[in-house]
Amino acid sequence: METLGIILIIYGILCLFIGILKPPIIWNMAKFKVMEKMMGKNGLRIFVLVWGLAAFIVGYFLYN
Repeated sequence: METLGIILIIYGILCLFIGILKPPIIWNMAKFKVMEKMMGKNGLRIFVLVWGLAAFIVGYFLYN
């Protein structure tokens, strides 16, 4: 379970990085454009941040 915890922690950090900085190379991908049409700009950003935070928290608890 420690391996899964480490993977989720890294994934959560990457999601938080993407949600906060909005790097154009990732934010302009087709998947993000479709999600942006469905949720709006702020909705997508909040979704990515919450998803990253949830992954980080679950990974932290699995690691310990």
